[in-house]
Amino acid sequence: MKSISKELIGASSIPIILSILRNVDSYGYEIVQRVKEITNGGVTWKEASIYPVLKKLENDGYIKSYWKVIENERPRKYYTILSDGQKQLEQNINEWGMIQTVFESLLKTAK
Repeated sequence: MKSISKELIGASSIPIILSILRNVDSYGYEIVQRVKEITNGGVTWKEASIYPVLKKLENDGYIKSYWKVIENERPRKYYTILSDGQKQLEQNINEWGMIQTVFESLLKTAK
């Protein structure tokens, strides 16, 4: 599979992360692995690159972090989506739907 441009990955990272967190609280490495799994390796994020996005989402009030300690494991910082994050995700879904409609329309007229 051809790699996806950095610009598209950047534009889609927030709705992807919020979508994952809508289903289950998660930590950075787990989010990276989930994206890799969902895309069959088509999208591979470096773990370090996700943390600035998570920090931005937290600063914007879309997610909240908390520490989780499981016996015999190191503590992990988990993230959970907040109600403003749910609203932002819905807005992102609507925006992506509009863009998809534009592409579908353009592709139909191109044939």
